[in-house]
Amino acid sequence: MAVLDPDREHFSCDGTIIVRLDGEIDIATAEDAYFRLSSAVLESCAVVDLSGVGFIDASGVNALIGAARLASGRQRHLLIASAPRQLHRILDVLELRAVLPTHQDTVAARATHAAWAAH
Repeated sequence: MAVLDPDREHFSCDGTIIVRLDGEIDIATAEDAYFRLSSAVLESCAVVDLSGVGFIDASGVNALIGAARLASGRQRHLLIASAPRQLHRILDVLELRAVLPTHQDTVAARATHAAWAAH
């Protein structure tokens, strides 16, 4: 999957949709998470608020990557906000930080999006 480069690519965002996911994102819930995220990025750019997520496994990470891939294909952004510490470790180990950019909170993610969209 290509890394997003907002300085070289044009993105078609009309704003941002915030999608809040809560609880656990695992094999039992990853499909629903992907559906919610993909629905959002089909509409506009999206910020995924993970502040309410206590656990995420490989299927949850796969849902995030799939939604990021869909967003990129639609020339849209998908930004991660308030990622749990566990997700930070997974992204570091798998070297996925460039694919799934994380931000401290939704305010920081929206500020990054605004800066990217201004290009």
